Amino acid sequence: MYRSKLWLFSTIMLAMVASACGSDAAPATDAAPATTAAPATTAAPATTAAPATTAAPATTAAPTTTAVPPVNQPDVNGDGKVVIGIASPGDTNDGGFYQSFVDATKALAETEGWEIVVSDFINPADAATAIADLARANVDFVAVGASELQDGIDAVACEEEFSDVLFYINAALPEGQTCYAAAADFDHEFGYLGGVMAGLVMQREGESQAGFIGGPELAFSTVAHQSMEAGMKSIDPSFELVVTHTGDFNDAALGIEAASAMLDQDLRVIYTFLGGAMFPTGGSIAAAGGVAFSASTNTCFPGSPFGGSVLFPPGEYLVGVLEDFRDGKFVPGAEREFHVGIDAAVGVALCDASAEEQAIIDGIVAQIASGELDTEGLSAG
Repeated sequence: MYRSKLWLFSTIMLAMVASACGSDAAPATDAAPATTAAPATTAAPATTAAPATTAAPATTAAPTTTAVPPVNQPDVNGDGKVVIGIASPGDTNDGGFYQSFVDATKALAETEGWEIVVSDFINPADAATAIADLARANVDFVAVGASELQDGIDAVACEEEFSDVLFYINAALPEGQTCYAAAADFDHEFGYLGGVMAGLVMQREGESQAGFIGGPELAFSTVAHQSMEAGMKSIDPSFELVVTHTGDFNDAALGIEAASAMLDQDLRVIYTFLGGAMFPTGGSIAAAGGVAFSASTNTCFPGSPFGGSVLFPPGEYLVGVLEDFRDGKFVPGAEREFHVGIDAAVGVALCDASAEEQAIIDGIVAQIASGELDTEGLSAG
């Protein structure tokens, strides 16, 4: 629960998208639900203040391309209705990364009178079969939620059987791929900014160490904690990050166990880079008096267990893609990139940021946007 991140952090794609470690991917999932099922949360540490948005409100310009949009959008198969298929490796009712993907589609579909078919909890090993089955369900458009399922879309999208279906994935587009479109963000950008946010809270709270709880130890999860540590050290070079991978983005018991172990070590600032386990894990941290950060969506709302959010919401990316699809402008083979400081969807939200803290975050955002700050190089050590 998510350049990952989540998969995270200027464009090559006509399909504009609107809203983190992408990350080429989001927090990945195993065979079970993936991002944030929203269980009852415990008392939240100073999280009721409205967040200050850290990414610039402008969005990057759509790319120029010589490709021609396929005809008959949005009713591609000509059956008199528009049906959108959603393929997700995680729980699309999780309150976080994967639910964001579905909620954005539902909002537009309700306005346009479209139908939605959802296939979630897809095991990456079964991705090709699941995506093919979804494409056979008389859909016009298949949106794949995360890079964990990229092998599946690669196997299906170019098949002649699915010539009357358009495909999209929330991940980087492989070079030369023209059978589907994509949106990519950059884990090292929003991960670094998340580290800056964590460092400011650590400075405020008098902490010298922070925690990172992830699921499986995948490439984008590694980038997420490396970039976070680099951002923390930009605030104070002595700051240290303790990393735990539970092996499962969705197992709440494992997330809570990892959080408890960190709290026992007097770690009070913890980033929950999780899926379905994110909310219960964050709630356990907040109940113990710690400050938890969420992954992907903005969780700065009254009663939230989170003190801040690292933002890379795939649903906001998808909105622009579906708007292009509605208008007959969706082009397979195009990729839309989302960058911190250029696209409003990507960044961080520190729920109770002081004016001084927000000014520091905004300054880093500007440096990332201008290219002055090489977050990729800094994150790599």
